[in-house]
Amino acid sequence: MEVAARVLLEALKRLLEDGPYEARLVGGAVRDRLMGREPNDFDAVVVGPALSLARALADAVGGAFYILDARREFGRVVWRSPQGRRFYVDLARREGDSWEEDLRRRDFTINAMMVEIEAFLRPEGFVPFDPLGGLEDLRTGWLRPCAPDAFRRDPVRTLRAVRFEAELGLRLAPEAEAALVEAVPWLFLTAAERIRDELVKILLIPPAVRSLRRMEALGLLERILPEVASLRGLTQSPPHVWDAYAHTLRAVAAMERLLGSWAESPELQDLPPRWAEVEAAMAPWRERLQSRWEEEVAVGRPRRALLLLSALFHDVGKAGTRTVEPDGRIRFIGHEAIGARWAADRLEALRFSGDEIEEVETLVRHHMRPHGMARRLTPRGIYRFFREVGERGMDLALLALADTLAVWGPTLTEDIWGPRLRVAQALWQAFFEAPERFVRVVPLIRGEDLLAMGVPEGPQIGRLLEAIREAQAAGEITTREEALALARRLIDEVGESEARG
Repeated sequence: MEVAARVLLEALKRLLEDGPYEARLVGGAVRDRLMGREPNDFDAVVVGPALSLARALADAVGGAFYILDARREFGRVVWRSPQGRRFYVDLARREGDSWEEDLRRRDFTINAMMVEIEAFLRPEGFVPFDPLGGLEDLRTGWLRPCAPDAFRRDPVRTLRAVRFEAELGLRLAPEAEAALVEAVPWLFLTAAERIRDELVKILLIPPAVRSLRRMEALGLLERILPEVASLRGLTQSPPHVWDAYAHTLRAVAAMERLLGSWAESPELQDLPPRWAEVEAAMAPWRERLQSRWEEEVAVGRPRRALLLLSALFHDVGKAGTRTVEPDGRIRFIGHEAIGARWAADRLEALRFSGDEIEEVETLVRHHMRPHGMARRLTPRGIYRFFREVGERGMDLALLALADTLAVWGPTLTEDIWGPRLRVAQALWQAFFEAPERFVRVVPLIRGEDLLAMGVPEGPQIGRLLEAIREAQAAGEITTREEALALARRLIDEVGESEARG
């Protein structure tokens, strides 16, 4: 067992020995140890004051304590090890009058195995208390609920079933699948935050498209992400190879691969193998890009998940903007703006944070911008791009590549791909190698300089400064003197124009 985990559990064991508590470990940590995996998330069932024990554990290890449900005496301890790894211990009061009764109220048999902490710490392993046959289900690969009404009692378990199938390679038992489908309509009773957390966990298990297909088959997709489900069967004109939904899944698969996953899927195999070229294009900045993608925008939700959500939502606006021209051509004018609004509304309903919503909304709204830049790539255009989207331009470059691969698929030509790859590389290079020119421009002159030249206070000053910043980004001026000279010329041009008018 990992040293840090042992330190944490030994602290809990000492508290149990010294206080009025009795507790056992249950759930995912027990399952993971039996599968040979090292857990960092532990669940303890407590007979006694569970919140007091949680608070005492947090104090003992120098961690943070949170009350998750005061009525049920359910608390969480979050502790960061000296090596920087984060560990969680959830402590809850035992439900029912016995350990077995508590287990029967849990979600799946594989999570209804229990062990005393002392036994869990033994290096030679342990035999769990397993009245529901979870160990045998792990061996045979079945995912079974602990009770026939498990999904109805907690509908979020429908999503957890999809996650455990993907994460553990299990398959939902046939009778359980029928019970799951019956419980899907009851998801509206579940707190949106819980649905959000399960959705993010699902997306972070490669290949995400496998789970999305599974959610579709079980009726979960249209319940949780109806905007995405509405794309099914929405036909598109060439150069699109697939309908809007099939295209979206391939964009998600492409995004996942560009983020570094090697998980295979049928959708990924449909796409041209341009991965090495993208890796070469981002190679000088790969570590910094990777660090950005792994950064948590909200606790437990890295930017990687937001990029996958952006790929999932990037075309949802097409369901509301589809028109057919007299010549039969299908168009989706303004789908970016509509899609951005719909994506923001859905993420708000799922209780994502404001920062997360803004990131996804920006990526969806501007996902076509890099495509346009491929027709004519200029320094001035790069500056304007980053002026609009800021540092999210790095992520937009990746989304545009994923979109390109999913539009053309096997019909993609070098004439299309080459310029778009060069745009992505130019955007990454501008951000990392010349931010003072393209992203965070260091002004050569300021408003007071223009005031001293006789320009009156007002919007003209802002327009002049912006024109000078653009010229600076384009490489047309590089010194303060050149900026002042340009300012005088622009002022004169404004004066001449007003005189003619």
